[in-house]
Amino acid sequence: MKLLAIDGNSIMNRAFYGIKALSNKKGTFTNALTGFMNIYLKTAGDISPDCCAVAFDLKEPTFRHKASAAYKANRHGMPDELAMQMPLIKNILRDMGISVIECPGFEADDILGTLAASCGENDSAYILTGDRDSLQLITDNVTVLLHTTKELIRCTPEKFGEMYNGLEPKQLIDLKGLMGDSSDNISGVKGIGEKTALSLIKQEGDVKTLYEHLADIKLTPSVRTKLENGHQDAIDLSL
Repeated sequence: MKLLAIDGNSIMNRAFYGIKALSNKKGTFTNALTGFMNIYLKTAGDISPDCCAVAFDLKEPTFRHKASAAYKANRHGMPDELAMQMPLIKNILRDMGISVIECPGFEADDILGTLAASCGENDSAYILTGDRDSLQLITDNVTVLLHTTKELIRCTPEKFGEMYNGLEPKQLIDLKGLMGDSSDNISGVKGIGEKTALSLIKQEGDVKTLYEHLADIKLTPSVRTKLENGHQDAIDLSL
């Protein structure tokens, strides 16, 4: 079985900002709908999936928001012009026979992860998203189709290694534990950027091992101080 799993909010958001404002005679904006369908039809045509599902976020808080008030607290609300198109795309997808999946308390990311994990040895899943968080789901059976402003990147384990200094997809969590993620309002270790974080995770494997060996690792005084001061922030995310 070949599954195409789509991050609905992510692709709608990219389509909305990627196409100039369009509306029908009733004043309903349609640019995100147009862009989404263009992306979906092109992708489905390229990989010929046996089935397709689209995951969406809900407005209510997830378990992550309840665990940390800072989680995504820096994000602005969805523009009204995009919000009015969300129920429309769901109706269109359902009319096309495509599964629309939403789950209270969880994000679309969680749904995509569950769908990816459900693939057996003889199955394959393609996750279409603009969110790099999904790269941690990559396996030999799971390919992430990363939609960027310039191109669609087909992310396999080999491609991930090229993009992230030879790391494995599962190490993305530890990498973000050090470097943080401004889009999710995750601070990481203050002062530790991507280059240093990549080098440290490449060397030690994960955040837990890094801090177990911290006293023995050769580091500049500045980096050592930053790691010591940001220990709890790094551990909290990597767990």
